[in-house]
Amino acid sequence: MQDYLISIWMRFLDPGSSVPIPTTLVIDVERGVVIDRYSGFQYVSNVDKHLDLSKCLALPGFIDMHVHLRGLELSYKEDELSGTRAAVRGGYTAVVDMPNTKPRLDNIVALQHKLMALSIYSHCDYGVYAAVPHTSNTSYMKELLSLPGVMGFKVYPEDMEFVTYVLKVLNRHKLMVVHAEDLKLVSECAAGLRWRCRSIEAELSAITKLNSIVKQYGDERRVRIHVTHVTNPLSATLAKSYGFTVDTCPHYLLLSSEHEVEVGCIAKVNPPLRSHDVQHSLISWLSMVDAVASDHAPHSLDEKELPFELCPSGISSIEIASLLVLDLALKNVIDIKTAIRLLSLGPASILRLCRWGCIARECIASYTFIDLRKETHLENAVLESKAKHTPYRGTVRLGICATMVRGQLAYHQGEVYKPRVLPLTEVQRLCV
Repeated sequence: MQDYLISIWMRFLDPGSSVPIPTTLVIDVERGVVIDRYSGFQYVSNVDKHLDLSKCLALPGFIDMHVHLRGLELSYKEDELSGTRAAVRGGYTAVVDMPNTKPRLDNIVALQHKLMALSIYSHCDYGVYAAVPHTSNTSYMKELLSLPGVMGFKVYPEDMEFVTYVLKVLNRHKLMVVHAEDLKLVSECAAGLRWRCRSIEAELSAITKLNSIVKQYGDERRVRIHVTHVTNPLSATLAKSYGFTVDTCPHYLLLSSEHEVEVGCIAKVNPPLRSHDVQHSLISWLSMVDAVASDHAPHSLDEKELPFELCPSGISSIEIASLLVLDLALKNVIDIKTAIRLLSLGPASILRLCRWGCIARECIASYTFIDLRKETHLENAVLESKAKHTPYRGTVRLGICATMVRGQLAYHQGEVYKPRVLPLTEVQRLCV
């Protein structure tokens, strides 16, 4: 039987303060929102269940707005079950899946199959970006956007000629998420040198061309553009100057092109890793970045062991991505408020999820609990994902204690649970 009311003891780190707030929350699990709050740890009568999570630090629930859960004909790489089990173990309360699957999610049938798999197997709230149909049929594009769970369109470099049609169908609730690389400026190089063949100029050119198209064909009152996985401060600055939102990824903050040589294809990704100097400068400019996404892109080990020029691009990291960002805060590279913004509040704002992860009445009760007494060995931390290989080495001095999806435990102290999940289009309606 589903618990109806639960009370939780938690030490909540409010983004507006650096001091944890001991609090007791009462959550309506059916609605997934806070209905009452008490100062300190108090026993509450007339609840169905009590949870003591006070030994961990509670943060607004993490959201990964760029993941590749694969599935469909690529389930040997990852699927909706393994990928979202990995997500909640990594502290993520919601994810948004990418459409470069097989088959591609540019049609009703494929999207329905993907959404059905997520509704059955996902362990966290979920969304999907549709792939851009290579057509001028805007009615069909609108039909794709109307499916529950579809958060917008993902535009890859090869889709740019169809952006004008996408702009005609967007509304203020839907995103256009853009992989910004100009194909005319992209080629391939050997390991350690890909930053030359897929240069920063390729990103800047794509962002500039995108802005020109948006200005000519878009309606700024209803068009929202998000540039994903920026690799450097110049791309982030340019995109922000045009009014776009941006995200980056842990690998652009923590890895460099030298890792392509050191660990081979496990560090091959698009856009590519850049030099140490660019990597460090991006960290310095994180104040202008709206979110950090994992860009979790799993492949089989056999595929990643192919020669570098033949192996597929993509770094898998969803079980450790949030820990890598939080570790920057523990090392005083960034402050904890910035970490919370990048992992939770920034993505929530971009995805139009209001009252996200706060502790006042009617707040959406999605939280990530971290354990500052735990050490996580990165090489051994991938337990749920099918893609066990990671370019990250060493230890971080924290771990995920629990993941709560609208008042339901999805992960707690080593155990993964199956909560009742919703498409993020339904979670958006909790704001109404």
